[in-house]
Amino acid sequence: MNVYDTANQLERELRMLPEYIALKESREKIKDDPKAVELFEEFKKIQKELDSKVMTGEIPSEEEQAKLSEIAKKVGENVILSEMLSKEHVFGQIIQDVTGLIQAPLSELYR
Repeated sequence: MNVYDTANQLERELRMLPEYIALKESREKIKDDPKAVELFEEFKKIQKELDSKVMTGEIPSEEEQAKLSEIAKKVGENVILSEMLSKEHVFGQIIQDVTGLIQAPLSELYR
């Protein structure tokens, strides 16, 4: 088996994990709630803008940071979004662990 076959198999197995399925189902619930959709889209937009600034070395203003904090609070108070983000965190940890395993050979070369 070559490494690309293994990677494709890993991708299929990740999609079958209960954590992924729970995240996917939680994401679908958002689509049924227009308020949650709007709030989540606004959150992603603000977060992307600030991440972009940080990546270019720019420091977000206090006003921008306050805006993100305000929207994050609203997201946290929305049961549907809060549940989805919690499940996203759990699945994200799995992805992070797997990524670490995949990168181990390269990391070992530079120790």
